[in-house]
Parts: sequence; structure tokens; C-alpha cells
Amino acid sequence: MTAGDRDRGSAGVETVFAVTALLAVAFFVIRAIRIVGSGGDVDSAARAGARAAAAEYNVPAAQTAARAVIANVLADRGVACANLSVAIGGDLSPGTIVVVDVTCTVRLSDVVLAGFPGSRTVSGRGIELVDAVRGGT
Repeated sequence: MTAGDRDRGSAGVETVFAVTALLAVAFFVIRAIRIVGSGGDVDSAARAGARAAAAEYNVPAAQTAARAVIANVLADRGVACANLSVAIGGDLSPGTIVVVDVTCTVRLSDVVLAGFPGSRTVSGRGIELVDAVRGGT
């Protein structure tokens, strides 16, 4: 048996290992993009929720408006939260601020072809000034 015969067929095995390694790196990058993108979407939803809450005149209406806007923004951006938590702080007096904190648990199992286990919790905060002219009562 010559040296060339011992190496016969090893290129195919090397290719399999190389492709597997490249796919693992690609799926890691997809996962990272998913987490970073979801975090930005939750931040955006929190800011939109704070704007909606600051436009209302009473706290129950502000809570309802903020939750509805946040749910719509996240749905429009394709973020499916396993657990969505919305906390609203502040009052609606003219010139005060309204703070909206959003926490969303994003499942990683729906990442295309990867089937990552687990989930990641991302959060965002929106702060909005209640208009001094309009204000709430």
C-alpha cells in the first residue's frame, strides 16, 4: 500500500467536518442576531408604549393603551414573547414623566433550522414626558 492509497477518501471526511463547523458558526451568528434584534424591538415597543400612555388622561386608560401598543409593535416586528411583562410608572399630571418597562422572554427554538434550546429574556424602557398643556387629571 502506497502513501497515496492511505489518504484516499479523506477529502470527503474533511469536507463533512468543515461544513459542520461552518454551519455551527452560522447558527451561532443567527442566534446572536435574533437576541440583539429582539432587544431592539422590545426597546422600541417600550418607547411606543410610553408615548401612548402619556397621551391618556387616567392611569387605567394609560395602562390599556400602552399594553395594546406594545403588543402591536412586537407583533408587527415578529417578536413572539413567551412571557410579556409591562410595568407602568409615574402619574399623568402635566409636566411629569411616564416610565414603561417591558420584559419579554424570547424562545430561541423557532430560529430557522437551528432548533436552539432555551430562551432569553430581553427588556426595554420607555420614558415620555406628559405634555404640560394637555396633561391628565
